[in-house]
Amino acid sequence: MLTTVNEEIILKPFRLKIVKENSFLITSTNICDGTISRHHKMHNIINGLSDTKVYLRSTIFLALSILASCTKQDTVGLTQDQLLGVNITDTLLVETSTMLLDSLPTAAKGVLLTGTIDDAELGRIQATSYFQIQPAELSGLSLPDDAMLDSARLKLQYSGYYYGDTTVSQTISVHQISKRLSIAKLPGYLEPEESSVFSSSATFYNLSKPAMHDEPLASLTIKPRPASGDSLLLKLDPNLGSELFKMIRNNDTRISNTEEFLNYFKGIALQATGNSVTGFKDSAQVKLYYSYTGSDGLRKRNELLFKIYDTNYQFNSFSADRSQTALKSLSLRNKIIPASATNNKTYIQGGIGLVTKIAIPSIAYLSGNDHVSINKAELLVQSTSGSDTPFALPRQLSLLLANSNNVPISILTDQSGNNISIPLSLRSDGIAKASYSAPLTNFIGNYLKSYNKTSLLLSLPVEELEKSLTRLELGSQDHLSSKIKLIITYTKF
Repeated sequence: MLTTVNEEIILKPFRLKIVKENSFLITSTNICDGTISRHHKMHNIINGLSDTKVYLRSTIFLALSILASCTKQDTVGLTQDQLLGVNITDTLLVETSTMLLDSLPTAAKGVLLTGTIDDAELGRIQATSYFQIQPAELSGLSLPDDAMLDSARLKLQYSGYYYGDTTVSQTISVHQISKRLSIAKLPGYLEPEESSVFSSSATFYNLSKPAMHDEPLASLTIKPRPASGDSLLLKLDPNLGSELFKMIRNNDTRISNTEEFLNYFKGIALQATGNSVTGFKDSAQVKLYYSYTGSDGLRKRNELLFKIYDTNYQFNSFSADRSQTALKSLSLRNKIIPASATNNKTYIQGGIGLVTKIAIPSIAYLSGNDHVSINKAELLVQSTSGSDTPFALPRQLSLLLANSNNVPISILTDQSGNNISIPLSLRSDGIAKASYSAPLTNFIGNYLKSYNKTSLLLSLPVEELEKSLTRLELGSQDHLSSKIKLIITYTKF
């Protein structure tokens, strides 16, 4: 049996709304037995009406007089047969868990993410960006005889993205990758349980971690200014600059042949300390600044440019140390933790790949009941109080469909086939919670026919999931103040 929490019954020619809280049900038995507490509760509701609502008050008194003469039945003044065709609104049980996705493709997302965040709820998060560079139109270049290298620098331009506390200083370090990057080939055919809503082609993932040299090529301590649009110039190891400059001067084949160059210089890894993750555009450049004597006898300056190589080889890697959090047991071997084990909270986070798994125990019964027609189903979720500081709340959420192996296979759509987008709704309810509302009418109504053996994953939109660390802390059905609930209106035939 489903537990009815809020039911509206229409009695012609008036309407009577009966509220049932938790497991309490106002029935004819309660009223006809003259239970004082129930009668007192209804009396208070009536007394709370203003004098301007005399008609409404008289209507309710009329309804009560009808109920007073009732005999004991299952519901207020109506038999089961009389309930047929009545719209009923229930709040259904929703079970939630935090789930860790196996892997997320993070290559060619247009942004280099680097930094470290200490998150009391999600642990110590680190983002490292990897990319390769190539000589850009340097083959066959003739340098002046007296050309001298002044410096070699890595140029990074802010993308505008950041996450965390940018008032804390950040130290960015540049490391040389020690092994040539390569993309693992996928088999020609993927089993249905292996395919996912993410990239189906060979790529780099959030867990990819190429080896790098410990000694940095450069480091720079800054106060991040991600919204400025400015660029950073990090001075590279002079030995690297001198070697590159010499290769250009001598028309080395490693300059004229990109493959040879990539075998020589495998690539760059960006790491950073602090308490934020900063984004840079994927237009990173290594510049060699040199000077020479011009035809007018004056000293002049110029630069040689190494551009970022194929962006399919630029990706972001993420790691998390959750040992001091309620999620400490979460891993790729133990991918799902119920909200009951994490203080009645669940979590969503991009980059790392956290989503909230949603289970509705009664969904098969509702969907398969020929005597019930689903009119409306709405999933309501609330963030926990204070979880938006210093982490901004996501503006949108999505619902992913997962197969029986918990692999996300598609984005949930509405009846018209459009992807369901779940916008943020800020409410002033005294504790600054935010809420999201997702329509599930089509999913529940057609569950047995179209969605059997699937589950729902509440997530960031796929694009944001793959290229950000945006996070969300949610309550659960049993959380004291921040709830997750499914409200469904149906008609019984």
